[in-house]
Amino acid sequence: MSDTASSDDAARRNLINFAALLFTRMAEKYGGSTTLNELTMLNYGFVCSASGKDICVTQASEDLQIPKSSVSRILTGMRAKGFVTEETHPHDRRRRIFKLAPAYLQRGDDDIEKFLAWCREPGHSLV
Repeated sequence: MSDTASSDDAARRNLINFAALLFTRMAEKYGGSTTLNELTMLNYGFVCSASGKDICVTQASEDLQIPKSSVSRILTGMRAKGFVTEETHPHDRRRRIFKLAPAYLQRGDDDIEKFLAWCREPGHSLV
């Protein structure tokens, strides 16, 4: 195995471990009636936000390997709970764009802040 491949594997393991930690913290913080799918989508929303991207049903479906109908249902439920906001896509009125609600971007959670800072570093785009 080359040094680059070994370095990539180590980075991937670190990312997986960090994402698992973040997910666990989010489950502790947002638990209760929040479903596993909502936590997964919330985690994805933080990644999108850190990368300067909106949450689109089609892209989320591809990235998360979840059917589009399920992603749409999850996001609609999250909108009702106040996790996300919904807008009409500016170039295609049939599509919807979701964004994390401002309250969830400003929670002050150290693990989330660390994750978002890591995502903003050059070369760390996750989606």
